[in-house]
Amino acid sequence: MYQTYKDRVEFLLVYIREAHPDSILFTLKDGKEQLLKVTQPKSLEQRSEVAGQCLATLKLSVPTVVDREDNKVNAAYAGWPDRMYVVGVDGRIAYQGGPGPGGFRPAEVERWLKANVK
Repeated sequence: MYQTYKDRVEFLLVYIREAHPDSILFTLKDGKEQLLKVTQPKSLEQRSEVAGQCLATLKLSVPTVVDREDNKVNAAYAGWPDRMYVVGVDGRIAYQGGPGPGGFRPAEVERWLKANVK
């Protein structure tokens, strides 16, 4: 979806608090796949590091920012554990997906984009 629409829509992934704290997952770190325990980051620096590992592991190229320790973005958008939004050029929410994981529906967002983006 990002590759299809990135020239017409600004995409932004916001990394909030860790959805899988204390899980042991295969992640990419320093270019190598490793089995690591993912902890809940306690600082912006740690969140940024875990966000980078997540992007590398999932092979995502979407521009990404990290919510600060005060979790204001998460609180404003009810983002945990994941959620999709489309914000219009007027700054208003044009599409609000349901909370994940059940409400996380990329195909639904893509249908919205097909219907509303020229």
